[in-house]
Amino acid sequence: MNRAPLLCIAGGGTGGHVMPALALADAARERWPALQVSFIGAERGLEAELLPKRGEQVLLLAMHGVKGAGLLQRLRVLCWELPKAVLTIRRAWEHQRPDLLVGVGGYASISGVAAALISHVPVILYEQNAMPGLVNRTLARFCKSIMLGFAEAAAHLSGGTRMSATGNIVRQVIVDTRWQAHTPPRLLVLGGSQGARVLNQSVPLACELLTREGRKFVVTHVAGKDSAATTAAAEIYERAGIQAEILAFCDDMPGFYGSGDLMVARSGAMTVSEAAVCGMPSLFVPLPHAADDHQRFNAESLANAGGAVVLEQKEMNVENLAAAIDKHLFDAKRLTAMHAAALAWAPFDASEKQLDVLAEFLPALAEKGGG
Repeated sequence: MNRAPLLCIAGGGTGGHVMPALALADAARERWPALQVSFIGAERGLEAELLPKRGEQVLLLAMHGVKGAGLLQRLRVLCWELPKAVLTIRRAWEHQRPDLLVGVGGYASISGVAAALISHVPVILYEQNAMPGLVNRTLARFCKSIMLGFAEAAAHLSGGTRMSATGNIVRQVIVDTRWQAHTPPRLLVLGGSQGARVLNQSVPLACELLTREGRKFVVTHVAGKDSAATTAAAEIYERAGIQAEILAFCDDMPGFYGSGDLMVARSGAMTVSEAAVCGMPSLFVPLPHAADDHQRFNAESLANAGGAVVLEQKEMNVENLAAAIDKHLFDAKRLTAMHAAALAWAPFDASEKQLDVLAEFLPALAEKGGG
């Protein structure tokens, strides 16, 4: 092979798909410096903003999702947008076809995988969640291998495709972060990149209730871009006399995790994986309307190992949330046990395992032992 091998990563839409894709790309480049990496994404996805800023080679498609859409949009996507996207991809590959395509989920993944199958390019799927998404469940039978962020996902995939429970790759700066106790203890609140209304509303009130009972602690609360929610939360913390840092977005996640004693959070795949590698004791409140209830499955995986507790949103109120925070935040023995359990569950070798799966389909690089 005279040219450098090319890995194409297709998919995105949300940070839950885009960030694992970038982590995989970075890990692959580190092992194989000669490897080229390109991306396929959607014009409407997070990748349209993030990937060009990083200087990545990305083909952006005019694609819409079909889950929950009406009949007309489904027909438009299946009969017009998808065929057009596949044709656009194949034209882009006329000068250099990839040696391997990895589909990371999201609607842009479908067109990339379809183009690869038509072009006889090997396809690997990467499913980040404990409950596989519709795209990966549909495409699994057509692909060479599936990498699983959670071993539990295997039970929800049919067909004879080979599966590897690799875990999710977490950025090294977060892997290097380790939980430790603080005085006074610090509660972390994380609702995801968009924030979580229920957490923004209920956690400050629960904290206010705890201060009335004489508890002393501080808070770092990532509230999302809703300025009204941020203002309302700040007013409650101030009224309660709680030292609280409220952020619309956190761009220093290692510092965030390293400062906390207990985290209340949604349970996206990467949040759960990052909490585990830090050994962060967590109270997870899964988003009840997440596709296929995947956040609950993610949370239960770590909770079953003893590293977290799952709080069902429909059963949660200010009083029982305050009780859950009180039960954990001020019990050093309980926090230490959860910390140890999270580390034991954590996917520290995810990068190595995923690259070993890719190596089988990048023989020119594997033969060189690292480029």
